[in-house]
Amino acid sequence: MQEEGLEKREILELLDKKLEKDFSYDSGSILGSMCTEPLDLAKEIYLKYISKNLGDPGLFLGTAELEEELVLEIGDLFGNNNIIGAFTTGGSEANLIAMRIARNLRPDIKKPEIVVPASAHLSFDKAADFLNLKLRKAKLLENYQVDLDHFESLINKNTCAIVGVAGTTSLGLVDPIEKIGKLIEGKDIFFHIDAAFGGFVLPFLKRLGYKVPSWDFSVNTVDSITADPHKMGLGVIPSGGYFIKDASILQRTGFEIPYLAGGSFKHFHIVGTRPGGPIIAFWVILKYLGINGFKEIVKKCMENTEYLVQRISEIQGVKIATNPVLNIVGITTENGDSVCELEQALRKNLWMLGKFNDLNLIRIVVMPHVKRQHLSRFADDLEKIVKKLKL
Repeated sequence: MQEEGLEKREILELLDKKLEKDFSYDSGSILGSMCTEPLDLAKEIYLKYISKNLGDPGLFLGTAELEEELVLEIGDLFGNNNIIGAFTTGGSEANLIAMRIARNLRPDIKKPEIVVPASAHLSFDKAADFLNLKLRKAKLLENYQVDLDHFESLINKNTCAIVGVAGTTSLGLVDPIEKIGKLIEGKDIFFHIDAAFGGFVLPFLKRLGYKVPSWDFSVNTVDSITADPHKMGLGVIPSGGYFIKDASILQRTGFEIPYLAGGSFKHFHIVGTRPGGPIIAFWVILKYLGINGFKEIVKKCMENTEYLVQRISEIQGVKIATNPVLNIVGITTENGDSVCELEQALRKNLWMLGKFNDLNLIRIVVMPHVKRQHLSRFADDLEKIVKKLKL
């Protein structure tokens, strides 16, 4: 750190040079990310209200009320407009909050366990580590769906929570939430849904006429849901959300901070300081886009997904891992060979993809920044590389 500060112009030039290596969403190269470029209006609003701190909501009463209003709107979208919730740094924090609540609701269990599909997000491994929970993973069937029989066999007297996924990280599949819920009917087990990706896709797919299985609060046994605005919600990064059906759980399991300038309050959060800017920005996004705006975005993403599936089906040597449910496509080899060499070759061509070694597939997430021309270029490159590798 120098003694004297630099001129603004010098700093900006230096910064541009430092960040030259970064990829940008509009380049079309980022095909493996579940995040996207936030809506321009959201960025404008976020910058305007960047100093709002919901870690001390007594100082920002209007922002706190706006968050409550937003939660109710999302509850309506998720099948129950009488929920509580709060916004987080992302799905990982939200899932960690859910598992902490589930553990603390069952103090009678001395060695608590949680049951998740093998396709569950890594955040549940983190939660198990942080919270001293035993993590039991139900295996997947050949079609990548969770094995319900194995899932049920893992539930026992130490189970404090089970998890279903609505939009798996690897393939965007939706677990059979209703069937999973029936496994715990009449049992004191918390049921959490990780819809970090699917939460802001599935409600609009249903309105577009797609066949969407029940996954949200319309399923009686569901207790809480994770959904991320910074994914298909087009919110600023980072922004996640945690939504819970029983409001009394906040009083039973929440943290209390007595020394804040705005006064004492109860909260679920792992973090203390919590930016209000992303929440205000997402409230604006919902008002600006409305149901029809989101439907149009999801429709375009699904049309591009179908285009990519068609292009890949024409390439000998690779195949679609499973028929996409959401705007996520998994690519694997026809002969079962490892995708590692293929992924490395694509990466050398500057295609930024997701790779899942355990499932032997490459993931493409057809986000709003991914355009038809980007997918066409990718398919052309993929075909050339597959021929060169003689897959």
